[in-house]
Amino acid sequence: MYHRKKTNKKKTAENDISFDVFHGLGTSILITGFKKEYLKYIAIEFCAQSSLPYGKSEAGIHTFLSPEKTPDHRWGVVCSVWVQNNSENEDLSSKLLIKFLNERISTSLFPKLGIRVFSWTPNPEEFYNSEKELGDFGDGYNNIEEKFDRKFLSIPMTGGDFWIEQKIGIQPGFLGASLFLFFETAKSATEIESKISNFLFKYPNTVQIYGLIASGSKIGAKNVNKKDLVISTNENYCPSLKKQVGKESKVPNDVHCITELVLNSFSIEYLKTTLKFLLDYLKEKRSIISITPISYDEVKDLFDLINFSLEI
Repeated sequence: MYHRKKTNKKKTAENDISFDVFHGLGTSILITGFKKEYLKYIAIEFCAQSSLPYGKSEAGIHTFLSPEKTPDHRWGVVCSVWVQNNSENEDLSSKLLIKFLNERISTSLFPKLGIRVFSWTPNPEEFYNSEKELGDFGDGYNNIEEKFDRKFLSIPMTGGDFWIEQKIGIQPGFLGASLFLFFETAKSATEIESKISNFLFKYPNTVQIYGLIASGSKIGAKNVNKKDLVISTNENYCPSLKKQVGKESKVPNDVHCITELVLNSFSIEYLKTTLKFLLDYLKEKRSIISITPISYDEVKDLFDLINFSLEI
């Protein structure tokens, strides 16, 4: 844990911090269009749907790309969608990811003007087949066409044809490398949220999920079995419950807002690199009083977890 009041501390092995992440599956796409602002609106809508703790998916924005960095030389935004591994049925995880990706594409991308969708997964092991999942909408008029050295499903639409790569890659990855950030007020947290997101766009091999999260993460609830994957109020980190919780409270006297920051990636090494630079960046922000990693040790027997350490 980092606290602003602690300074000049000698580096030792005790300074290493530990992170828990969940094994899962992810798929990454590049969405291109004519205007960056329009893509930002689309990406926010695409990533805002559903919720991982309730058996669905989660998504985030990796970065924005300028026209010289995209295959069709238009503005681009890279997003990814993720699900946790189902240890009892690995095929189910893949089926769920395809289902939820299809829902997001159908509702948030399919109706939008002038966009194209490229597969952007670095090392895919399986695929979402857009022709199978979306082709029926073309009513027999859709085609598979080669463009930008890739094969695309082209669906005629009144606002212009919708182009999506025929195969969107799916790959194993790691979910939920998380930090608690302690602030004096919620206002101070909102003032820095976009700055943190913009900083993380410099590290496109990782993705931030949901922005700064107000709910925190506690798996399980007092009246529900933990295996039901329900999340509930994390009472030990709630400022308003400090007196009620008593000695179990983790809220310092000068803190009235604690947010969660979550990162996913297809690589543990990329997570380590991003976290190292992110922690250095966050420590320079005077509005952040403390930083601590989130542990899932209490529920490690229920999930497919992996632990790694980072020197600070």
